[in-house]
Amino acid sequence: MDNAIIAKVEDILHTIFEKKPVSRQELVSQAEILLTIVMRIDKADSAFERMLNEVVDRYQRNVGIKSFEPNVIVDDPSSDLWFTSQNNVPIPYFERYRAYLREEGWESDAIAKLKLSCEKTLSRCADPKGNEESLESKKRGMVMGDVQAGKTANYLGLINMACDYGYRVVVLLAGLTNSLRKQTQNRVDFGFIGAYSNTIGGLTEYIGVGDAECQHYAVPMTNTDWDFKKFIQKNSNYKATDLNKPVILVVKKNAAILKSVYEWLQPGENISGDSILIIDDEADNASPNTKKTDYDPSAVNRRIRDIYNKFPIASYIGFTATPFANIFINPYDTSEDDQDLFPHDFIIQLNAPSTYFGSERVFPSDNDDLPAVIRILSTEELNFVPVRHKKDYIVTKLPESLKEAILTFLLNNVIRTLRKDGHKHRSMMVNVTALNDPQESVSDAIKAYIGILHDIIEQDAYKAEVEFIKNAEMNKLHSLYLLGDASGIDFYAPIRDEFSWVDIQKGLYQEIRMFEIAIINNRYSGDLRFDYTAHAEKGARVIVIGGFVLSRGLTLEGLCVSYYSRNASAYDTLLQMCRWFGYRPRYDDLCRVYLSQASIGYFHSVLDAIRDMKEQFREMELQGKKPRNFGLMVKESPTALKTSLLVTARNKMRRTQVLERYVNYGGVYSDTSKLFKSAQKNKRNLELVNDFILSQNKKRVSV
Repeated sequence: MDNAIIAKVEDILHTIFEKKPVSRQELVSQAEILLTIVMRIDKADSAFERMLNEVVDRYQRNVGIKSFEPNVIVDDPSSDLWFTSQNNVPIPYFERYRAYLREEGWESDAIAKLKLSCEKTLSRCADPKGNEESLESKKRGMVMGDVQAGKTANYLGLINMACDYGYRVVVLLAGLTNSLRKQTQNRVDFGFIGAYSNTIGGLTEYIGVGDAECQHYAVPMTNTDWDFKKFIQKNSNYKATDLNKPVILVVKKNAAILKSVYEWLQPGENISGDSILIIDDEADNASPNTKKTDYDPSAVNRRIRDIYNKFPIASYIGFTATPFANIFINPYDTSEDDQDLFPHDFIIQLNAPSTYFGSERVFPSDNDDLPAVIRILSTEELNFVPVRHKKDYIVTKLPESLKEAILTFLLNNVIRTLRKDGHKHRSMMVNVTALNDPQESVSDAIKAYIGILHDIIEQDAYKAEVEFIKNAEMNKLHSLYLLGDASGIDFYAPIRDEFSWVDIQKGLYQEIRMFEIAIINNRYSGDLRFDYTAHAEKGARVIVIGGFVLSRGLTLEGLCVSYYSRNASAYDTLLQMCRWFGYRPRYDDLCRVYLSQASIGYFHSVLDAIRDMKEQFREMELQGKKPRNFGLMVKESPTALKTSLLVTARNKMRRTQVLERYVNYGGVYSDTSKLFKSAQKNKRNLELVNDFILSQNKKRVSV
């Protein structure tokens, strides 16, 4: 209810001020009047101040946002006729979703652009009410977006709109891990079903799109507790044929589970309808065929194709931020009834709005100087976790840089609370090892350090500033805020105009006592995983430690500090580790990413390739090219010459060719930016350079 009021007041403010920037004082004054007089909220109400701040923040956040239309390439430009001919189709599913997004703080223009993206995607899918014998009854496509840039919101919008136009069965492939599947199921509950899926059939708890009218609008065949296989075991006689609501399954990309889905789905028998929409989240992961043969593909790829082929009308859409593996699928597969998952019919590129905290903020392409958001790590630092280590490696002491990152997270928490964001989640990510036991030891060392900070602050926070900073750790904290970090960057200089050290010191104890440490890996599953929903009232303050599970799809709510010192074998793996990309309303100026110089170089190479691929895509659209007849080139990093950094896994690149391009460096000044640790190698290189110069001088003299 509060969100509905906030959204309504913001809409009135947009009308009053014509969506133009105005002072915060004017906004607060007008918003107070609207809340008290129009909405009849008493100023003494405990929620009044929170609602007032949220209204003002949303207005300021949404004014001036630039949203962009998607780019589209299609096989058949006329394939959208079935959709465009149905202009008057009611869309109650999407309208409920639109209202939900509005209450969640989405600006009207952003919702309009999302609707347009969904329309452009759905219009290229198969007509769910079309002719089953038509060549247009099967469609395969792909939607590309940026990491953490709202792909989930887009495919939830697409699912809602697809059900408005007649799709009755939706299969959502939600990654490889239980945590990803559970996270996705929870979002589907809010954005499509309208109730917590594990409460339907009992005391149903309505949420999201179903909250206003206390209804749920889809039949879930999975819930937050049970994947499909377990759901069917517990509901062996379950049928959905007598229900008018669409059916949705949120499943892991697991061959055994997908086989169960294939065997259970019987169009026209145990489910209503004969059309299916398959949404493949993180479509580059596990879905492509990694075997050498097309006729005997890898297990997950085989099962997805089986489900797709079982329905007379079917649309498959892969969503990904790293589409390298997908565009390398054979586009000329000639098998009529069992084609691979290449996006033959359409590819859509989503363009993030101006509020996206992405590559240009962290790794700008047109600036040689690194922004303050990046804090460079020294791999020679005492106690630094080596990039390569054995599975029994134990961390007993934290490097000073990691301690500084934790202190930064503490300061950020105080600042966000001072900004009236007290109920919002805040996270810090520590990704320094892929191995479970070393992650445990990192967790133990961080817990010990947090314990020390907690005890000091609890005992001394009331003291005068000069006394408080006599403690070594508090002196570090004090210096970090007032002077700068160990690398000399005065990161908090702009923030000091908002809050003095006295303000910061007063808030330290409230924040440090709420800190939690969580490990997210395959060892910690089910109830052992950190649950943000359990902290909805006050907001989480969590330091998350992990490896692979943190590197693919998982969203860390309110992530503002990232400490990363890992290696990766491929572009897509590396880019998926950028959990620090995303939307950071009111705290983008607090975000910091701790990286080694080597990692910075790798990320620059990968993002350069992504930018180049996006430009190729836009050129494809302008030229009217089709997905199958325009070969995309992916720039390979020069670092690949001396490392194992590939574009994607080798078994996903069987259909690729290596093309060499020669570059003339004549007249270009270049300098050596790196030296080997080995004195012998450096000496040998110096000798080679001297010999080369000497030989050139001899040639010049002889001439």
